[in-house]
Amino acid sequence: MKIKFFKMILPVAVITLGVAGAMSTNAMSKKSSSLVDKWGYTHIEDEPCTKSIMCSTIPGLPCKNTAGEQLYDFVSSVSCPNPLFKRP
Repeated sequence: MKIKFFKMILPVAVITLGVAGAMSTNAMSKKSSSLVDKWGYTHIEDEPCTKSIMCSTIPGLPCKNTAGEQLYDFVSSVSCPNPLFKRP
């Protein structure tokens, strides 16, 4: 009886642990990639975005360059729509 029980339960337990481990690893990588430091770009109408200083994606005070201009996340050479924040 014991052997039959282990032959049925042990594979299910191993698979369950494997799936749980894979899910936790995947969740950890998603967290770390969303909260990172990024280069801040100035966004001026009809001009390409230009790199300035390092900023953060963690909400807080706005990230500004030495001229006091708000900095944004780079999407394309003419599109910088997402505001960035001052690094902690």
